[in-house]
Amino acid sequence: MKSLAVVVVLAAPAIARPLHGSIGIGGSLLLTGDDGDRTRAELELDLEPSRYGGLVALRGFDDHHHGLLCAGFVYEAAAARPTLVIDLHADVGADLDQRAPLVGGGIRTSLGIYGPLGVALDTGAYLVIDGVDHTRLVLSSSVSVIAKW
Repeated sequence: MKSLAVVVVLAAPAIARPLHGSIGIGGSLLLTGDDGDRTRAELELDLEPSRYGGLVALRGFDDHHHGLLCAGFVYEAAAARPTLVIDLHADVGADLDQRAPLVGGGIRTSLGIYGPLGVALDTGAYLVIDGVDHTRLVLSSSVSVIAKW
């Protein structure tokens, strides 16, 4: 009888999840690869039709630096929606200052505060590939104010 119950649970259709995502802006701290100044800004948009989705982000920019333009894949690793969401992200893109490609990824934790407003904490590592002498690893951590849906 127990094996029949397991088969019924495994055969149950998956519940469709509605489209969800967030947009946020905040400050970032570059731990490495900063070129002299560590505090920058960050802007990110992510859309997820299920546990999987995509993102577009401009990371580590300010008045003197154009930043890292990233597009990537998002996986919702854990969630207690709508309050707490933990996303893993893998990014590709370009360093707009050096005009060099980059690959990287990180973890983003979103915490709902009131209604659609929340706070996101993002930590990432990005390898900027710029020849033998200028290739660098950018480690960054950011805090953003977000609007979630």
